[in-house]
Amino acid sequence: MLRTLCLTIPLCAALTAPLSAQSSSETIVTPQEFEALTTGNTLYFERNGRFFGAEQFYTRRRSLWMNGAKECLDGEWFAKNDLICFDYGTERDPQCWHFIERSGQYSARAEGESAEFDIHLYDIDETPLDCKGPAVGA
Repeated sequence: MLRTLCLTIPLCAALTAPLSAQSSSETIVTPQEFEALTTGNTLYFERNGRFFGAEQFYTRRRSLWMNGAKECLDGEWFAKNDLICFDYGTERDPQCWHFIERSGQYSARAEGESAEFDIHLYDIDETPLDCKGPAVGA
């Protein structure tokens, strides 16, 4: 819980280090852990230092995705084994990811991709996404 609250405070990494294992190994986040981390929150992701997108999570595994171009899609997520899959009602769906925790930091790796293509969680808060449209975020 403390690590979740400390995602936006760099000093917290030093403060929480003694509380967590000093292993550099990756741990796959379970669907239950993912749901606890995300429900009621907005998560912000980057790749190579650039905004990749943000996702606001509601109850009942519903979400609102905003891509790097600030376009938004309503969706829902479900677990498939240790993958977290998202369905936004497009022809490319579902899109499945491994959510990974490593040394108190979180990232997402698309199914079948290598670590070099990971997207990294850089912030988490409760701020709703600013999406426009009649059915967006309903």
